[in-house]
Parts: sequence; structure tokens; C-alpha cells
Amino acid sequence: MLTLITYPEGFDEPSLSPFCVKSMIQLDMSGEDWRPEYANTPSEAPIGRLPALRTPEGVIPESGFIQTYLEKRGADFYPGLSSKDRVLGHALIRMIEEHLRVAVAHDRWLDDRCWAKLVPVAFGSIPSPMRPFIANIVRRQVRNGLKGQGFARMTEDQRMQCVTPDLDCLTDLLWDKSFLLADHPTAPDTIAVPVLSMLAGLPADTAIRRAVRGNETLMGYIQRGRAALYPKFTRSAAAA
Repeated sequence: MLTLITYPEGFDEPSLSPFCVKSMIQLDMSGEDWRPEYANTPSEAPIGRLPALRTPEGVIPESGFIQTYLEKRGADFYPGLSSKDRVLGHALIRMIEEHLRVAVAHDRWLDDRCWAKLVPVAFGSIPSPMRPFIANIVRRQVRNGLKGQGFARMTEDQRMQCVTPDLDCLTDLLWDKSFLLADHPTAPDTIAVPVLSMLAGLPADTAIRRAVRGNETLMGYIQRGRAALYPKFTRSAAAA
């Protein structure tokens, strides 16, 4: 059995990380026998990031490497699609992972309203006397990373100018089909659904949450995607 080392659930998501949810979905789509192993920190994972997949051949880091591993074992995340569709799918994954998901991180960690609700969810396992100290260290690291990337240096209006074209692209792709490339889920849906779901589920009324919630096409897609793709277990069920 394969074991996915993943951050725990939170905010009505199977994991707090969209990359962990992506790997969960792809493991289900691949038909592999797998189980989750929850971790609150990535300290023991290769390259210090989650998700990571424990396999008979060793531990594989990163959702992209996990996808490649599953494909080598026979999984097809573009069933029935052309080589051109696969190129588009690859580009969509890069857009979502390297651009749109940054908005999730920014608003969760740097918007004070979201941050107040994130701390007990993401750091609830830490004893309360130490929780603010540890949480603020991690928050500072996230802020520094987003400043280096540039997103945290922008005004809210500038951030929306960056992400609105991404949302428009996804909306346009969905006008005539149920999922991004077809009427069935494919690889880009495995990351688009969790990222959009997490944006719509931000715990405060930010500009991008309003943009996603106000888009009927995207909200319908999130609902279909969660119903079709999200793993059926929860942390409590897995532990039972």
C-alpha cells in the first residue's frame, strides 16, 4: 500500500494544502491502494515539503513527481485526449500552481482576518503557550517568501489585476463542458478544483473570495469537482 504524507484537513478541505489534495485525487484516479499519514510539519519529508508519497521504492516528494510516479505505473490523467490537450493541461497546471494558488497563501497567511482563523486550524496541535510564537515564525517565513515572489508587495487591486485573467481563462474553458478539458476530470482539474475551492472557502471576505463566489461558472465547477474528485475519507474516519 502507498502512503501519502499530507497536511491534515481544515476549512472543509481534505488537506490544508491544495498540492496534498491534488495528490489525494490523483491517487484515487489511478486506482492505487493508498492511505493518508497526517503530518503537521514537513520536517521529515524529502526537500522539506509536503505532500510526499511513501512507496516500496522510497519516498517521493512533490505532487508533480508523485504524478509522474503514478503515470509510470500506468495511470492516465488525460484519458481520451490529444497531445495538444495535454500541452494545454500542462500549461494550466503551471498557471494554477505557480500563480493562482499564491492568492490562497497570501490571503490565508497575510490577511489578518483570515490569519486569526487559520492559527487554531493549522497550529492547533501545538500547546497553547507556544502556539503564537511558532505560528508567527512560520507566518514571517511565508511573508518573506511572498515578498520575494512579489505578490505581498502589491496592493489588493494590483493582486486582483494579476489573478483575474487566470479566473477568466478558467471560466472561458468551462463554458461548453463540465471540466477544464473535457466532460470528465483530467490532470488540471486535480489542482484547479482544490485551489478554487480554497479561494471560495477563505475564512474572511477578501476580494478574491468575492470574485470566485460571484462567478456562477466557477462555483458550479467547484461543486461538480468536489463531488466527483474529493476523497471520501476524513482524518477522523481514517483514524477509526
